[in-house]
Amino acid sequence: MPDLSRVAMRDVDIYILLVDYESSTYGHSQLKTGHPVRSAIHKQLNGRLVLRWVTTWESLLL
Repeated sequence: MPDLSRVAMRDVDIYILLVDYESSTYGHSQLKTGHPVRSAIHKQLNGRLVLRWVTTWESLLL
């Protein structure tokens, strides 16, 4: 079985490069995962994505 934490972080890194920094929203359509929307893996990936997105925006304000 593959290490899912590595796969999730790689997907987040790829997704972050696609984020439009002029926008105040992010699209879930860019997530590349084969897991159901309500799965624990998908929720964990979204949590990391939101945390990273907020951290990036906060760093721009400093």
